[in-house]
Amino acid sequence: MKKKFAAFALCLICLLSAVGCGQAKPDTQTSSTANQSTMADDYLTTISGTYVELFPELSKPEYRTIWIDATTPLVGEDNAESATDMLLGMCMAEPYGEEAVEKYAADPDSTAFNCYFLGGVEKFVMSGDTITGLDAQGQEVFAHTYQKLDVDNENSFLFYQSEDADSGEFTYFAFAPDTMETTYHLEFRYAEDLDDLQSWYEGNYAYWNAAAIAEDYDQATMENVIELFVTENLSEAE
Repeated sequence: MKKKFAAFALCLICLLSAVGCGQAKPDTQTSSTANQSTMADDYLTTISGTYVELFPELSKPEYRTIWIDATTPLVGEDNAESATDMLLGMCMAEPYGEEAVEKYAADPDSTAFNCYFLGGVEKFVMSGDTITGLDAQGQEVFAHTYQKLDVDNENSFLFYQSEDADSGEFTYFAFAPDTMETTYHLEFRYAEDLDDLQSWYEGNYAYWNAAAIAEDYDQATMENVIELFVTENLSEAE
């Protein structure tokens, strides 16, 4: 949802005449590089809680007015509805992996991300160094303890590996350095093969990046996360 989506979003939003096509403004909500280094030492403990998918929450009808109020100053009243739909649509696609690569290569204008949870998980529970996934009935899909890895990557993600054998697609997690306190949401990816977490645009998980929000979020949090998303992706270049 942060600057990694911004360039992609701006390509779409250039269709709106009221919006410029420069780079998104720097993210003032995220931690500095130094703080990210400190956070990486104990990141999982900073995000303890239960999380649900972000975009189904963002798209609820009761929050539509918040979207319109946030987009109108940046794109104008006439474009606020279409800008809102575009922003939501850019992260609510179904295809990912090779299917998405082929689809978007053939039709670049349809490019979008899948930001849902995969593997039958409806909720993630973070507790210390343990990550648990629950299905729609609240039954446990997996539960493993994780240790931090030192992995160089261009996206500043924080990598973790399961300490349990046979962890399948939940063997590796890669987290953006987000917290509910700083960016009002989480972003992460997970896979059985570490190589699948190195690129958003190639491999088995191309165009997929899970986005989550605390299950017990309040109205202020929803307002903040919408404002953050809109500002980062619609603000004109300075």
